[in-house]
Amino acid sequence: MDSIDLEHRLRRARFKYEWSRLRRALTGFAPALLVVGVAALLAPHPAAPLGFGALMFGLGVAFLSYGRDVKRAVLPGLFAGIVPLAFTLCARSIDHVCSGSDCMMLCLPACIAGGLIAGLAVAMVGHRGKHRAGFWLSASGLALLTGAMGCMCIGYSGLAGLVLGYASGMVPAAARVVFSRSTT
Repeated sequence: MDSIDLEHRLRRARFKYEWSRLRRALTGFAPALLVVGVAALLAPHPAAPLGFGALMFGLGVAFLSYGRDVKRAVLPGLFAGIVPLAFTLCARSIDHVCSGSDCMMLCLPACIAGGLIAGLAVAMVGHRGKHRAGFWLSASGLALLTGAMGCMCIGYSGLAGLVLGYASGMVPAAARVVFSRSTT
């Protein structure tokens, strides 16, 4: 067998292997498209949920295809991100709350509260599983992209509220890591 023929077969086998991993990742993450579809249907302007949803889907497929620690971050990140998405979609249906002469829109508080809960959820899963930075970054990326599909309903202030809430949820875990390293 010639070395050129062997190299060709090895490249072909590697391509089939990688294509198989990508197909499994696409199939495994396909249900996330339902989340994107619902967000786009319920949003007043579906372009933002479709854009963030496409990024979230591509990132999720890439993480599943890559494997390792980032693969374990896909479901926690997606489910954590559904919280701010659901909060803001529900807040949009309420529109605003009036008490006496004061009225308040609920979208921004929903983005902040949803981000806080999502940050706490990812921090809890990451800490309990003693995961590395790859997990934390991957889960955070998916959670923020999923939540952004709903928080974009009020523009950049909604995204800022989501990030602020998410970062606040991560503070206890970050403090725990810092203090555990300083005592060791």
